[in-house]
Amino acid sequence: MYGLIQKHKRLAAIIIAVASLSFLFWMFSVSDIKQMFGLQRCAAAVNDYCISLREFNHELRKYQSLLEKEELRTLVKRQVLFSLINRELLYQKALDVGVVASDREVAELIKKDPQFQEGGKFSFKLYAETLERAGLTPVEYEGYLKKSLTIRKLLRFIKSGTYLSPKELEFQERILSARFSGRAYLLNASSVKLDYKPTLEELKEFYSRNAEKFSLPSVKRFRVWETADKGKAQSIYRELKRGKVPEGGSLFKEEELPSALKDTVRNLKVTEPFTLTKVKGKYYVIYLEESSPGRVKSFEEARKDIEKLLVEEKKAELVEKKARELRELLSKGARVDHKHVRFDNSTVEEFITLFKIQGDEVLRLVFSEDRVFGPYRTAGGYAVVYIEKRSFDSKNIKNRGQLEDSLLNAKLDSLVSLFAEKLAEEADIQINEEYLK
Repeated sequence: MYGLIQKHKRLAAIIIAVASLSFLFWMFSVSDIKQMFGLQRCAAAVNDYCISLREFNHELRKYQSLLEKEELRTLVKRQVLFSLINRELLYQKALDVGVVASDREVAELIKKDPQFQEGGKFSFKLYAETLERAGLTPVEYEGYLKKSLTIRKLLRFIKSGTYLSPKELEFQERILSARFSGRAYLLNASSVKLDYKPTLEELKEFYSRNAEKFSLPSVKRFRVWETADKGKAQSIYRELKRGKVPEGGSLFKEEELPSALKDTVRNLKVTEPFTLTKVKGKYYVIYLEESSPGRVKSFEEARKDIEKLLVEEKKAELVEKKARELRELLSKGARVDHKHVRFDNSTVEEFITLFKIQGDEVLRLVFSEDRVFGPYRTAGGYAVVYIEKRSFDSKNIKNRGQLEDSLLNAKLDSLVSLFAEKLAEEADIQINEEYLK
């Protein structure tokens, strides 16, 4: 199931995969190395090798859009750091087993690099000038390239011993060729009748246990003046300094601010409410016009919301109960009058997408003779599936060669991940948790 599993990972796994694959065949440009050069504090130590904070931050910048989401920030940082640790573990193992790139291989790579060529030919003068502008010596740059090539050599060595058995290929072909026809019974809140009104005691008990769910966020509004005229920007700034708010400007909530200004406003507070900054040739004067702290709603303010939540909770319980009862009836072969939706020749891929099934449930769907599946959670409630017919036709597999390649690559990725995990168990790894917050 390598290919299937690789294709359907959750967010954390996606980040791991992206970060890991990015390091497996990574190659530094001159500018990359300049940003990381100059070892200072460590984000992590791997067998006494320090992964510098510069190197960590450089890698993080590739995931800037994800870092802007507060709920993902710690997860992204952790996975990126783990990918750097894995990279170092592989490099150290390559040195240990003697799979090391030669100086000649490094030289050939440099000669083929277009940034060091003039008229299609390598120019040592251009090479030296480019490195000098980046603040690097040839020895430093060539050291980084040698490390990169060494890791790639180790991975090629692992790949040379990786193969697919006939059973593995047959297993995956059966999953991809499977087609299903049958009925899907969908149940939601409209499928049940509920005569329930929460008591005052229930409302108060729910509030006492879940008061934080009724928090009102802090509100900040900023007035922003944008201009290409430095003098005008300074004039607005001086007015604010004198305690006068000039006319004009645009009002933004904090979440509505342009991304380039969000870091700038974080330090603004009621006692120091304005600042002047320059971004991409334009001047911005930013003034914190309104700031109200977050708070928790009182019971009376939250009462209607609580009542609605409790009713929805009871309905959800009732829908789930009815879905389980429906499953039991179908399993016994009893007649079911509930409305259903027919499906024909549906794929495993479609089941995964619609019902979020994975792992053992996918195997049961394909390889068992079971007919009833679920109940599965859906966007609106639950679904119970009845399989009337399973069919397997190798004609459904369009490109067998491509399938084998993707399976082999997926298996290689899995082997490398397991190999890195084993190396990590045997290594002395220290992580600076401060940088993961």
